[in-house]
Amino acid sequence: RLAGPPNPTSGTSATRAPQQVAMLPSREEISSAYQAALQNRAAPAAAAPLAALAPAAATAPPAPAAAPPPQARQADAEEMARLMQRARGFLASGDLMSARLLLERAAESQEADAALLLAQTYDPDVLGTADVRNTTPEPAMARAWYQKAAQLGSADAQRRLAQLPN
Repeated sequence: RLAGPPNPTSGTSATRAPQQVAMLPSREEISSAYQAALQNRAAPAAAAPLAALAPAAATAPPAPAAAPPPQARQADAEEMARLMQRARGFLASGDLMSARLLLERAAESQEADAALLLAQTYDPDVLGTADVRNTTPEPAMARAWYQKAAQLGSADAQRRLAQLPN
């Protein structure tokens, strides 16, 4: 006899579903990332047709100074709080790789606490020598992220930089 669709009231599939869903990004996060990608992609594409339509602009003298590089996308406070909460959850469960991805995104949005936490995921003194997750400490990465956190105003990162061996 062929098995029918799984019974939604059975204990095993019903208890697994919330655990799987909790690790997936929310609809809002997916939508936000999609909109950001579209905006980043549309800006260069919109500039190209304008340049083709204005050949006189090519003979004009160049601008006196180049425009400053665009700042990293600033995330709103609510999005940042969600990122940090999820990253801390990954850290608590021992999933350093997933936590690093979220913390890197938050740190690139100028979040000092994220840069500090990210540095700690590479710091040999924080990880210890016999890390149970088989994660190899990377002192150079730790130093780079501590420096970023210090630039963003983290006093803890400045203290930790002073303690790191050269």
